[in-house]
Amino acid sequence: MQISKCKITQGGVPGLNSEAILEWAGWRKINWLGVIAGALTLALPFMGTWWRLTLGMDVVTMLISPFGVEMSLFGEETIRSPLFWWFCLGLKLGVVYLGVLLLLGSVLSISDRRAAIAEQLVRFSARKLLWLVVAFVAVLVIVITLVNQSSEIFRSLIGDFPFQLQSALPYLSGEGSITGGSEDMGMYLSIPISMELTRAFAMAVLAAALGIASRIYQKRLYNKKE
Repeated sequence: MQISKCKITQGGVPGLNSEAILEWAGWRKINWLGVIAGALTLALPFMGTWWRLTLGMDVVTMLISPFGVEMSLFGEETIRSPLFWWFCLGLKLGVVYLGVLLLLGSVLSISDRRAAIAEQLVRFSARKLLWLVVAFVAVLVIVITLVNQSSEIFRSLIGDFPFQLQSALPYLSGEGSITGGSEDMGMYLSIPISMELTRAFAMAVLAAALGIASRIYQKRLYNKKE
C-alpha cells in the first residue's frame, strides 16, 4: 500500500503548491475592512433617508439625509428646489467617488508595487464619511436645541408676549411636543412630534467606523511592506 504524501507549507497548510501559496498570501494582503467600507459608502446615497420627523398624525412628514430633503403635507410633497437638488446630487457623486477610492485602494494593496498608491487612496477617503456623519448629527442637534430654546429666545428679544410657545423635542430620536397658546384666552394647542433615525443612518455609522478601521489596517500593511 502506498501512502500519498502532501507538502507542508511554512504556514502549516498541507496540500498547497507554491502557486496556491502565493495566491493565498496575495488575498491576505487585501484590506477587507476597506472593501466592505467602500461598498457600503457606494451604496449609502441610494439607501434612502437618515432621519424622519413627523408632526401630528402624519400631517407633516420630513425625510432628511445629506443627499436630499423631502417634506410632505397630508401625503403631498411640498418642497422642490432645483438648486438644492443639484447640491444634493453633487454630494451624492462626492460620496460615491470616496467609495470608489476606498474600494480601489483596499484592493490595490495586494500589489507591492502599488502599495504606496493604495495607502494614499485609503488615507484620503477613509475618514471623509465620518465627518459627514458627524456634521449631519451636529446640525440636527443644533437645530433641535434652538427650537427647544425658542421661547426663551423670543422672550429675550421682544419681552412679554401674549402668545406663548413651548417646545419639548427629543434629541434625534423619540417623541415630544410643541405647545402654543394664550393664557389670557385660556386656549392652548399641543402638536405631538416624533423623530427617528433610520437603518440607513445606522449603515452610515457602520461604514464610517469600518473606514477608520480600514485606514489603521492599511497603515499597518504599508509599514510591513516597507
